[in-house]
Amino acid sequence: MRLETSTARTLRFGLVAIAALAFSVGLALGNMSPARAQSDDASGDAASADQPSGASDADQSAHDAADAAQEALDTATAQRDQLEADGAPQDQIDTANGDSAQARAAKEAADQAAQRADEVAGEAQGN
Repeated sequence: MRLETSTARTLRFGLVAIAALAFSVGLALGNMSPARAQSDDASGDAASADQPSGASDADQSAHDAADAAQEALDTATAQRDQLEADGAPQDQIDTANGDSAQARAAKEAADQAAQRADEVAGEAQGN
């Protein structure tokens, strides 16, 4: 019982951390400062060969967060399935269902942040 409680707390903390990371990456990508945008435009030839490293780093971070969120969702789902297979009490299964729902929401947020990062990287590459 103690292990399940500890695991649930760890999983919840991980999901919150992933959601926070995805949210912050999304905000960072969406709020590119005008000075930075002008600087990127002015650099011209140097930036046209590759994506700006900031955009590609943010894009990679967003995809890493999406991958981590997928793993957390898979873990939460597996734990719920195991509880159901073991015939665990309904309150434990309900808690696991809640954890799975949180993991799913975190994954959706991370996927949206990764999609936005792809769009920003594509815009940066187009300049």
